[in-house]
Amino acid sequence: MEAQRVAGVGTLEITTMKRHILFYLSLLAILLVANVTIAQERGQYIPGFRGLNPAEQPGAGFTYLNFFYWYPTSTLKDRDGSKANTNFDLDLVADINLFAYTPKKKFLGATYTASIAIPVMNAAITLPKIGANTATGASFGDIYIEPLSLSWAFKKGKVRAAYGFMPPSGAKRVTSNYLGHQISFGGTYHPDKHGLWQISAHSVWELHHKKRNEDVKVGNNVTFEYGVGKTFVKNMGAQIYQLGLVGYAQMQLTQDTGTAVVPFNVGAKDRVFAVGPEFDVILPKKKINFFVRVLPEFGARSRTQGVTVMTGIGKTF
Repeated sequence: MEAQRVAGVGTLEITTMKRHILFYLSLLAILLVANVTIAQERGQYIPGFRGLNPAEQPGAGFTYLNFFYWYPTSTLKDRDGSKANTNFDLDLVADINLFAYTPKKKFLGATYTASIAIPVMNAAITLPKIGANTATGASFGDIYIEPLSLSWAFKKGKVRAAYGFMPPSGAKRVTSNYLGHQISFGGTYHPDKHGLWQISAHSVWELHHKKRNEDVKVGNNVTFEYGVGKTFVKNMGAQIYQLGLVGYAQMQLTQDTGTAVVPFNVGAKDRVFAVGPEFDVILPKKKINFFVRVLPEFGARSRTQGVTVMTGIGKTF
């Protein structure tokens, strides 16, 4: 993409800026959501992860990000969208270490990145009505491996395609207990002359295998994410800020199957929606990035309805 003039900061190379903007958004498409609730099964992708720039890749070299995820909720919805008649409380916390490598050379005309995520999970669940009150303590969750992520740059934006998988490698209390495949597609469009506004869309398609130790196959999922935001460039490009509105819709495509499916899930397909603000700080010269995102959920069926809180800080070396 050609260099473009941004008011007040002189001539900047937009491609150089965007190479470092929100690199963490391309580190991985799939993260763990522990199946810690007794009454439901969940997919493996954390909805809302991609944010404003789903097609961005890290800069060339090695990248590390520490990603914090918090999901508190006291609401469990039935298949009709009504609040389930139980005293329910879930507090799910994850600290995720992300490692990525991006070579300088292009592959098929695209920037290529491979990544791995190692999560540490801590979940507490309370269901007094049926006698459950458990704090799991910190445990390693399932590792996510993304061997292929490709991003193509165009004059007015970027598109990205990726494949990753998550084997059931975590501790018993927080593992999803099945192998999952994730295929993702996303893109960002810049409608203005200087590329400071962004309109984004992203999808993640999950394909699940049967659980290892149970006769249960969790239904396949799809997650659609979107965002609209603006970039603000300060001090000749030394600081870059982004502010926008992001959201998601996560839906189960097929029903859970098997003889061990709990009655709450038999014949049901879960879904949930969310929308909320995102704020980002990018320091291109230091290759350091920070973000925070808060997404209250609504419209849930056959699953929990809470608040997704995400924050992260990382650096490319």
